Amino acid sequence: MGQTFASTGPVGHRKRMRSRVARYGPMGLADYEILEMLLFPGVPRRDTKPLAKALINTFGSLSGVLGASPQELRATGVSAASIGLLTLIPDIAQKLGAPEEAERADIGEWSRLLAYCQNNFATVPLGQMRVLFLDVRNQLLADEAVPEYGAGVSASTNGATLLDASPLALGPAVGALLHRALGHNASALITVRLVENGVSCAQALQTDTPFVQELLKAAPLLALEVYDHVCLKGKQWLSFRGSGLGEW
Repeated sequence: MGQTFASTGPVGHRKRMRSRVARYGPMGLADYEILEMLLFPGVPRRDTKPLAKALINTFGSLSGVLGASPQELRATGVSAASIGLLTLIPDIAQKLGAPEEAERADIGEWSRLLAYCQNNFATVPLGQMRVLFLDVRNQLLADEAVPEYGAGVSASTNGATLLDASPLALGPAVGALLHRALGHNASALITVRLVENGVSCAQALQTDTPFVQELLKAAPLLALEVYDHVCLKGKQWLSFRGSGLGEW
C-alpha cells in the first residue's frame, strides 16, 4: 500500500481551506466553501463538499441554508451537531450587527451626581428642572426635562425674587413624570432644579417642595424610589433630604 500524503483526503482538504482563510480571509471563498467549513465540526471524518453543495441547491443560497429551520436541515441529512451551529449563526450575526449600548453614567454617590450635573447641565437653561432616571444599579437610564412643570421661581424686573407656584397643577406634572419612569423601566429617580439668577437655592427648594412631596407619595405605588431633589446654583447645592447648603 502506497504512502498517503497529508495533502490528500478530507484532512488535507480542510487544512488547505483553513490556510486560504488565514491568508485571504473568508471573502475569497465561494458560498459552498464557507458552508463546507461550517460543517467541519459536525462532520469530523468526511468530505463536507457534497453536502454543502446539496444544501445550497436545496435552499438556494448560503443565507437560505442559515435561515432554514432545524426540521428542514434535518430532512436534508444534516447532523444534529451541525444543525446546532448553523441555526446559531444568524443570532450571532444579529447581535454583532446591533449598535453597542452606550456606557451608562453611575450616579450611585453624591460626588458622581454632582460631577454629572457639572459636566452635563452647563448649557441647560436656568430655571429648568431635570429628572435623572436610574436602574437598579444606580446607572443612568435617561436625563430629561420634567414634563409640564415650569421654573417655579423667577426674578422680577426690579431684581426682587418672586416665589411663584407653577401655574400648572402639580398632579399632571407628577403623573407625566411617573409615566416616563415606567417607560424607561426605572427603579429610582433624582430631580434637579437649576436655580435662576436672583433666586437662592433655599427659595427654589421652598417653591419646589409641594411638587417633591407629591412625588414622594406617588412614586412608591409604582415601586419607584425618589432618592432626592437637589437645587443647584453655580457651585452651591441644596438637597431636599439633606441638611444645609453644600458646595462642590
